[in-house]
Amino acid sequence: MSTDPTEKDGSTTARGRPKAISADQRRDRILTAAMAVFIEKGFGRSTMADIARQGGMSKRDLYALFDDKTALFSAVVLSRRDLILKLPRPKDEALPLMDVLRSIFRLDLDDQSADERDALLNLISRESLVFPELNAMLYDTGIIRSREALMEWLDEQMTKGVLPRNDLPMVAGLLMDVVFGALLPRRKRQGKVNRTAQAEEILDRIAIVLRGLRT
Repeated sequence: MSTDPTEKDGSTTARGRPKAISADQRRDRILTAAMAVFIEKGFGRSTMADIARQGGMSKRDLYALFDDKTALFSAVVLSRRDLILKLPRPKDEALPLMDVLRSIFRLDLDDQSADERDALLNLISRESLVFPELNAMLYDTGIIRSREALMEWLDEQMTKGVLPRNDLPMVAGLLMDVVFGALLPRRKRQGKVNRTAQAEEILDRIAIVLRGLRT
């Protein structure tokens, strides 16, 4: 009679062998690891070896999916851009305007997701200053098109009569300045952010902008 514990359930998998993961799970693990490394070290100081180590895998695993660090950075931003703006909207959406704006600007995120959103915004803002070509690549490839997507939505609302017709780039710029200016303060925050209070304050500011459009 065998005493091999791996034979108790008929399994032939040796104890201690790494559990197989799907391609999607491997990709998600890589992107999560890359996000953590980029935030900690910045794009310039991060290496593929750092990311592989953070994700508990080999560099070969990374290069099987991504050509280089720039491609990986792009994929990180693309995979999380819905944390910045939730657009486009459902065609049959019938929510009140302020509720829609709360959702568009992701003021409805839980604390963990909001923290990740803030980290992503800070990462993009910081690296865009250091590596202008990286910022250009994100926009040129359409990975980031927040302003354009918001302008398209605003145009739809103006066409429907929900908002008065006005200069689209100006209105989109105003709204984004109001929201992201509050989410990315110049001074480092002290302590935990009260997300409920933060969201209500930002919505109050948005309401002031909208009242100005109607006068």
